[in-house]
Amino acid sequence: MAPLIEIDNLTFTYGSRSSPTIADVTLSVNEGEFVLITGRTGCGKSTLLRSLNGLIPHESGGTMTGRVRLCGQDTRDLTVQELSRSVGLVFQNPEDQIFATRVFDEVAFVLENAGLDPEAVAARVKETLRDVGLAGKENDSVHTLSGGQKQRLALAAVLAARPRAIVLDEPISQVDPQGASELLHLLVRLNRETGITVVVVEHRLQEVAAVCRRMVLMEAGRIVWDGATADLLSQPHILRDKGLRLPQPVEICLGLNILPPATSTRGAVSRIKAALHGLYPEAIAEPAAAAKQPDGDTLISLKNVYFRYREQGADVLDGVSLTVREGEVVAVMGANGAGKSTLLQLLNGLLAPRSGEVRVLGARPVAGRGRVGQVMQNPDLMLFCPTVEAEVAFGAVDRATVAPLLAKLGLAELAGDFPLALSRGQRLRTALAAVLACRPAVLLLDEPTTGQDYAHIGAIARLAGDFAAAGGAVVFCTHDAEIAAGYATRIIVMKEGRLLLDGGSRQVFAQGGLLAAAGVRPPPAAVIGEALLAKTLLSSEEVITHVRQAIVGG
Repeated sequence: MAPLIEIDNLTFTYGSRSSPTIADVTLSVNEGEFVLITGRTGCGKSTLLRSLNGLIPHESGGTMTGRVRLCGQDTRDLTVQELSRSVGLVFQNPEDQIFATRVFDEVAFVLENAGLDPEAVAARVKETLRDVGLAGKENDSVHTLSGGQKQRLALAAVLAARPRAIVLDEPISQVDPQGASELLHLLVRLNRETGITVVVVEHRLQEVAAVCRRMVLMEAGRIVWDGATADLLSQPHILRDKGLRLPQPVEICLGLNILPPATSTRGAVSRIKAALHGLYPEAIAEPAAAAKQPDGDTLISLKNVYFRYREQGADVLDGVSLTVREGEVVAVMGANGAGKSTLLQLLNGLLAPRSGEVRVLGARPVAGRGRVGQVMQNPDLMLFCPTVEAEVAFGAVDRATVAPLLAKLGLAELAGDFPLALSRGQRLRTALAAVLACRPAVLLLDEPTTGQDYAHIGAIARLAGDFAAAGGAVVFCTHDAEIAAGYATRIIVMKEGRLLLDGGSRQVFAQGGLLAAAGVRPPPAAVIGEALLAKTLLSSEEVITHVRQAIVGG
């Protein structure tokens, strides 16, 4: 059987670049495969995906050499419209492909253009929305959806056409854990039951590696690994050398010399128990006590805040009260639609409460004034200068800080590039550098790890920590429990517009029942530590250390 997708010596250089973004790429994907493509931010993954449905070269300015064949036909000989019937592409930023104002209309568009009768259209729209977790939202305005919900909507619009292959660019980057699990299980089900070919680009290996058998690793526009997922995960130095994060279950198994490593928490617990023949929790020292919370001046204060988008709509924030002090790095977690992004927009003055009081630096926040800086979930809304360097320098208090910021965020080599031509992760870091150059007193980050490899996540986290240590305060929304556990001094969990939990990482991640109710999952290390040792452990290193203590104690 001929491969569904064949790429032969593909090289592509954007018109604004002097060097190719992808170079001499050769890859084939058979019908019915489920393939994960990963690599550092900016290594060419998204560009490769765009070549699969003809956006490259038909809709992208640049030079392409080599060949891409779909179902045996050269993509240069087919229109994008013709190719879209066979390959559906879900963009990294869902707002790049959503154009309707109503959820139903977005999914129905492709079906109506295919000539389906209204009853068939309505039935398939309902079925597809149910599959992606948007049941009952047919008549909702697209503009009221959260970023994660928009990602699901974009997927629904593609799936409704029933393509032979679906390619997805960071599909779970803005989705809550429950939504990510549901989306991946949907892709697995479609792959196994209907034979649809799935190609996923993703940095979050923890979730995706467990459901795909094949991984393709890219670096600097080239493929440097193509093989079985299990083989790559058993060689952690390769992933670490490429700046990627190993799934915690894999790290823990490898740290305990258990091979092959498990990719899931359940698998890790089972293999560790089988390998070590019993543990002795009574011999284990208690985890280190949580660090003392900062007692500096209050920078943020909310008192009994209510907010709704429509006068007759439901409250998106429902009686929220909290304070944030100097030196704090606060992670805000919760399911899509819990009110996290709305909370940030109240803090920067883009929204005003229906009732209650919001004070930042002692005053009511006003958009564009004061010393509040925010990096939005969609960084494209913030970028307008012709180069990365000009973007960061535009509002800089001291131009001498521009070059160090570019260096710390891995942007120095991109200083002369057009910001909107960069990868999503690079655009987000550009927006962050521009905000930091303005020297705000409060920093708000909405999903700052989206599209970032592990090395750049560390760089962002260190800058946030340094910012807080210098007397500022950081509030960031995230679905990434590992990042929250590793870098936040405090975690707030929201559910349906209310604050459900508020405390240190160990305290919050010990509340399994409440976390589940809020759609939040603790880091895998916490789940494994609880199952093995009845302890709330927050990192792979803690689990490995405490398991070894248990063995010695026994």
